[in-house]
Amino acid sequence: MYGDMPYTIQKIKEGVFMFDLNSSSQIPLNEQIVEQTKLMIAQGILIDGDTMPSVRDLSKALLINQSTVQKAYNKLKEEGILLTKKGLGTFVSLDDEIIDVKKEKLEKKLYDIFLKCIFYGISFEKIKNIYEKSKEDSNGCGSNEPL
Repeated sequence: MYGDMPYTIQKIKEGVFMFDLNSSSQIPLNEQIVEQTKLMIAQGILIDGDTMPSVRDLSKALLINQSTVQKAYNKLKEEGILLTKKGLGTFVSLDDEIIDVKKEKLEKKLYDIFLKCIFYGISFEKIKNIYEKSKEDSNGCGSNEPL
C-alpha cells in the first residue's frame, strides 16, 4: 500500500525532522506524515520522549495546511504514539501496554489473513515473498518492532 511513498526521513536535530511528502501520491499527506513518523520510530530516529515540531512549524516547513498536520498528529495521539502536554509541546510517547495491545490485535489479524491464504491456496512461498517485499519497502527496519 505504501510502496510509492519515499522514505528519506531523518532527524536533523531535536524537534526538527525531514519528511519527504509526495503530493502526487494517492496516499493523503496526513497519512504520509503518520506512516513516516511510525517509520522514524521503527528505525530509531525518533525515540520515547522526543519533542515533535509544533503543528504550525511542521506545516510551514512542509508548505502544507495546518489542518493536514493536525489530522496526522490526532491520529498518532489516538494510537498512543504522540502525547501533547499543554504549554510544553507534543512528544513521542511509546507506552509499552499500548504497544502490546497493538501487537496482540495485529497477531489476530495475521491469523485471519493466514486462514484466508490457506483457503484460497496461496502458498507459503508467496506469503514469504510478500513479507520480504514489505520488509524491503520499510528500509529493512525489521529488527525493530513496527507500530
